[in-house]
Amino acid sequence: MELSKVVIGAMRYKDRKSAVSVIRFAIDCGFNYIDTSPCYCYKSETENSEAWVGEAVNYSDYRSRVMVSSKCSSGDGGLGLGQFNPTAGFGVRSRGEFNQVFNQSLCRMNLSTLDYYHLWSVHTKEQFKAAMAPDSWYAGAMEHADKWENLGITTHGDTDTIISFLESGKFSTVTFPLNVINKTRVRVVDYCEKKGITVIAMNPLAGGFLAAHARLKELALRYLLTFANVKILVGFTTVDEVKYAKKLLDSAKNSRRRRDEISAEVDSLINSSEPRCTACGYCAPCPQSINLGACLSYYNIYHYMKIAQAKKSFLQNQWNDTLKLDKCVLCGACARRCPNQLPLEKIIRDAKAVMYDK
Repeated sequence: MELSKVVIGAMRYKDRKSAVSVIRFAIDCGFNYIDTSPCYCYKSETENSEAWVGEAVNYSDYRSRVMVSSKCSSGDGGLGLGQFNPTAGFGVRSRGEFNQVFNQSLCRMNLSTLDYYHLWSVHTKEQFKAAMAPDSWYAGAMEHADKWENLGITTHGDTDTIISFLESGKFSTVTFPLNVINKTRVRVVDYCEKKGITVIAMNPLAGGFLAAHARLKELALRYLLTFANVKILVGFTTVDEVKYAKKLLDSAKNSRRRRDEISAEVDSLINSSEPRCTACGYCAPCPQSINLGACLSYYNIYHYMKIAQAKKSFLQNQWNDTLKLDKCVLCGACARRCPNQLPLEKIIRDAKAVMYDK
């Protein structure tokens, strides 16, 4: 079964009833892949995303029409390794720990096998190395190879780091942030197309704040639809959101609009003649591991379009070390690499003052 163009993110549901109804409706619309994890929507061992996914698919013929994925991480969810946390699926660095978390997911979902399993939240080479060490995450996955069909990796790493993970040849799919205002990892898409690796784009609406503007929301999804080998991971919360995605997907089938035209319209909506970061990614890597393009994308939308949700989303995502713009020490490395020769020191100072102002 080939992955549908739009796939189901099971990370934002408020309760079991809404999760089950939305997931089943999305499957009925032809969206045939579900992304969940041990910690999504976690309230208790019986009330969490994995349990709700299990109820949704273990009914009628739904299981036969959808591919289910879950994941666990060798790291702590950020840039560190951390301690083993089986409930959340972090710090998995031994066969025994993998066995515990993997079987926990199967038990919660009441499934005997999974279609996809991912090395989750691996952002650094240190975390990847820990996962690949003898008797660690990968060894555990191979021990359970009869219980999953495809192995993937999920990451917020920079372009070169992600490509180094994929060069291992161990993964058939990769999930990373990609959207119309954060194009810093487009080169990974090109690499994957050549290698036959499926890309799943997380954060297609930049954590949801692009949905606050109707036209930006549409353009964000249409932008990702132009990539032949990219699947769009949408964290649906309501049936109406599924209907919107289905309607847009159907209308886009005959669209001839090019990616650069969509990007140009998004740029025009910001409506400013000031020099602005376009999140091209050529300034990476940052010595402080900051994803400058992503940070400044939040700033651009908040500062120039006055969309308050952009700042709110930025601050809510400060758990992600790559979005901690306040770590910037103005070393100048990004400015020296910037192809547009932007005055990045000034832009960063202004962005820090605006985005962290209470």
